[in-house]
Amino acid sequence: MLFFSSIIIGAALSVPPIPTISQTAILDAPSPTVSPTFGMLVAISGDRVVATGPDPSKDGGSVGQIATFEFQPTGEWKPFREMQSVDNTQRGLMVLQRMTMVGSVMLVSQDRRDGASSTVATFETAITNSGWKQSGLLEPPIGFPEPAFGGVIASDGVIAAISTVDMRVLGEKSRTVIPSPKVFLFKRGVDGWKGLGSLQLDLSLTPTFFGAAISMTSGQIVIGCPKAIVASPKQPLVVGGDSVVVVYRLNADGMWGIDGMLKPPQDRSDYLGFGTTVASSDSLIAVRFSQVTGQGSAVLVYRRDQTGWVFDGELNPLIDVTPGIGWGISLAIADDRIIVGDPTALISDKNPGYVGAFVKDSNGLWSESLRLQPNVPVTSARWGVGIRADGRRVVIARPQNEREGITPGGALLFTLPPADSTPRPSTSSTSSPASTKSLTAP
Repeated sequence: MLFFSSIIIGAALSVPPIPTISQTAILDAPSPTVSPTFGMLVAISGDRVVATGPDPSKDGGSVGQIATFEFQPTGEWKPFREMQSVDNTQRGLMVLQRMTMVGSVMLVSQDRRDGASSTVATFETAITNSGWKQSGLLEPPIGFPEPAFGGVIASDGVIAAISTVDMRVLGEKSRTVIPSPKVFLFKRGVDGWKGLGSLQLDLSLTPTFFGAAISMTSGQIVIGCPKAIVASPKQPLVVGGDSVVVVYRLNADGMWGIDGMLKPPQDRSDYLGFGTTVASSDSLIAVRFSQVTGQGSAVLVYRRDQTGWVFDGELNPLIDVTPGIGWGISLAIADDRIIVGDPTALISDKNPGYVGAFVKDSNGLWSESLRLQPNVPVTSARWGVGIRADGRRVVIARPQNEREGITPGGALLFTLPPADSTPRPSTSSTSSPASTKSLTAP
């Protein structure tokens, strides 16, 4: 036993020092919050940050709370006086289980439980006490009920991509599983949002979970299609076709074409969850690769070169970090750095939770370069559950927890130091060939 302990201590001492930064701002909701998970959802775009949490509509009307913070010329983040709610909700709806904000646009989910189509509420920035005005509703085509519409929401501020994979939290109720889900596209114009059609994989691929994750930049949509996702309590595990992450690019003719189909390594066939989380920039994609039925999880990186999308490595923390089942459950790309969150990771004797930044080193390998560690309390096993980034600003969820003295919940903002310039390797290990096949939205 003594010999084993000395090995562990020696290993810990051999860990190279990793720079650690603490938050530059604590963003607490401006008033008491209702949702017990307020702060689970965060977003950042430019000088705005929003934080919220899911909330059920019991009596209809207005429901939910969205706290908005804006960066001031003084260098401080100031909350808007009031929190935005979602108006005209129906009884039984669960709002704000998903949310995204880009530029002057915010989109939030409205989940139905009665088999009818769920919807997505749209918001625009405005000179109001909350900073927002509710502007409309996105819905699937009439006559085609989509109970899980809004299962995942992504936007670049002009185009919105909305999936129909059932990612709702339904308690003991089983999720809806359909053989070939769609990702609906909408475009924002002067007259509001209009439907463009949908993206859909060939049925021969059995794309049961196409749309389980979506990441967007202008002119590019990255869609995860894992083989399986974690089942709800009353539902047996459903396994679809081969895992794939599909990259779409907007062609010169205005059509969305497949730019690449990323596939997982063949040596981990028991990992069913390739594509359960994705993050992207124009030239980088980070993909979570989870075992689904076990503890294993990995984060793989792909980059775009002159031949298409190629595999570019795997993200592994230093030896003082023990990744958990949640490794990569939240991913973001900030200033060419990949930010990884794992609320289940263990760092020495600290509470569970990890957020770290990875960069390309001088050897062409992705290595951990920075840790984001708060110096204020965070909910145990929640640190790293939600991460969003814009430029060098990274906002991380800080869910409320009355028992642990964390009220009313909100977010923590970090500012990354300028990235070091590192050379990129001239070769890559494996490739996933690009495709120029057009996928026309009907």
